Amino acid sequence: MSHHDIFSMYSTKGLEYLIAVVFLLVFIPFWRFVNGAGAAEPAVAWEAPRWVGQLADWFRVPAHVYFHPGHAWATVGDGDLVTVGMDDFARKLVGPVSSIALREVGARVAQGEKAWTLVSDGKSVDMLSPVDGTVVAVNEEVARSPERLGGDPYGEGWLMRVRAPRLAPNMKQLLSGALARRFIEDACDRLQALTTPDLGRVYQDGGLPVDGMARALRPGDWDRMVRAFFLT
Repeated sequence: MSHHDIFSMYSTKGLEYLIAVVFLLVFIPFWRFVNGAGAAEPAVAWEAPRWVGQLADWFRVPAHVYFHPGHAWATVGDGDLVTVGMDDFARKLVGPVSSIALREVGARVAQGEKAWTLVSDGKSVDMLSPVDGTVVAVNEEVARSPERLGGDPYGEGWLMRVRAPRLAPNMKQLLSGALARRFIEDACDRLQALTTPDLGRVYQDGGLPVDGMARALRPGDWDRMVRAFFLT
């Protein structure tokens, strides 16, 4: 091989290396730019309202109250006298109540069976009794003025007082304390999974949602919500 051939071969190799280096110098910044643009996309993705992670904190869960899975509550008084009502989750879900039909004094109620019916925005909801027993008093003021439910559902918003001779076994089916809190948190998770696209239209300025979240639902979704949360 002549000296000229060797020189030509090395010149060709050198040119190939130079082309490879230039390619890398151009490609690497381009590659970083493309991947950097892709990584930035999540920053402009839809951001959930701030209340999504705070929803459970919006519902009151008093320590002394026992909760039924159908979102009724019970507090125990003297002996077997139990005061019952609808919990804060139920009230804020359906919103302002226009009318409520309570059982009459002397009527029998059974745990897990219909005890009262409320109407909100023209839609009715049957709710279940948290205990077995006989109705000995009803809150006539709430029956006449259902808006009282909005201020204090666990106080002046009570609905009935029941003599519950089977109180001990009934209480085993109710939740209180940390279990009640977990129950409400689970209900919030299910609510978000069920209706997030609709609920997103009723929150206030990115804060907590307004009372009557379920009013944003279509009729078929309302029925599904009633079955899911009120078990009726």
